[in-house]
Amino acid sequence: MPPTFTANDALLETRIAQSALTQLNLMAMYPRVCVTNYEPGAFEVGNDVKIRRPKRRRANELNPRSAALNFTEAGFFSGTVTLEKLWADGWITYGLDPRQTIERYLAETGSQMADAIATPNDEYMNSLFTTWTATTGSVALGANAPVGLAACVDSATGQLTNFNSSGLTGAGVVLDKENVPKADRFALISPVAGGAFLSDSIAVTGFAAAGIGGGQLIQEGMRNFVPRFGFAVGTSNVITSQSAIPDLDTNAGTQGTLAIASVAANTDFTYADNATTTNVGAVNLTLTCTTALSTSVAVGQIARIGTSGNAKAFGVILRISRATPTAPVVTLVPFAPNGTKLTATDIVAGTDLFSIPSIPSINTVNHREGLLMATRQIAEPSSGSGAVAASITDPDTNLTIQVFRGNYDTGTVSEKNAYYMLTGSKISDFRKTALILSL
Repeated sequence: MPPTFTANDALLETRIAQSALTQLNLMAMYPRVCVTNYEPGAFEVGNDVKIRRPKRRRANELNPRSAALNFTEAGFFSGTVTLEKLWADGWITYGLDPRQTIERYLAETGSQMADAIATPNDEYMNSLFTTWTATTGSVALGANAPVGLAACVDSATGQLTNFNSSGLTGAGVVLDKENVPKADRFALISPVAGGAFLSDSIAVTGFAAAGIGGGQLIQEGMRNFVPRFGFAVGTSNVITSQSAIPDLDTNAGTQGTLAIASVAANTDFTYADNATTTNVGAVNLTLTCTTALSTSVAVGQIARIGTSGNAKAFGVILRISRATPTAPVVTLVPFAPNGTKLTATDIVAGTDLFSIPSIPSINTVNHREGLLMATRQIAEPSSGSGAVAASITDPDTNLTIQVFRGNYDTGTVSEKNAYYMLTGSKISDFRKTALILSL
């Protein structure tokens, strides 16, 4: 006899939660590229989950005949991941529904729940890569969004082009320069970038294509993460973009570029855990305005430096000073499209121009240790409350789905059903993340 579902068991909720969790693990992209689960225990919305990250160390050259090894305490950065997001949705089931309807709901609801949770959660985790707040004074960068980036640029026009292998190799340069481990590197790119890269990555034929899995890509597309150029590459529809600012000056005319009057090194931004104070390589660009820099230009935007036919560098804006309206100062770390960090001497005042370009795809790159995620269960209904619940956690990703059912309404012979996921995320180390710009 087929199983029946009563108000005294949670079999229906368990099966829905199992189906939803399976789909969530398949659909959610960012939870698959991060480190999860730190501190055990019961939590509620707004609680902090304790985490820690070891400080970078550097070995010393030792001559035992002349001096002993210098022993120091183990160094850690202590921090927290705030459980700031409680994703939830609810629906009503009616007692007059035939049992076949409930069974269909069982089969259909899991994927619907997974989609409802996966998309906003991926959007939330993606926003960590582009969210900056204005700062003053000295700033030690650690648990911050990335400053490093690479770009897919057409060498003939100097403009952004379709995503291709140069974006990944450039991002590899950014991470390699920061001594990021080679394993567990991920790149999440937009569907448009994924379509372009699918063609670019299988340009070889014959035995070579078979050897790198090109034939399988032709048949199946990028259904999952594909290893390419040192990264596991996957597509996500939550990858963000940037709109161009056509008038950077507040004067009446349209001025999409501004002249750079001078360039100087900036020493305010340093690495948080270097043994000695080390600048991250920021520069100050003093711009030339007729009136004042547009208020649309903000911290966290990505600027382009160079001429119309030559994209010399891109950089995330870290600070803006409008103290002198006609000579605003913008601070950023300039990176060439190939991922090489540039210095103040590489930017030519009077020749190179400053602009905020249109960037259709701001693709993200991270080492697994660079992105943290914590998920926890909220308390289930107590016994005798008239509600039943099922809570399921994946042992690998630690994603948790909870399904609650109760509050019977005799007037409509219906019950309320709801599902939840309590989570929070943060970037642990800006050096283990990067951006790839493309169409």
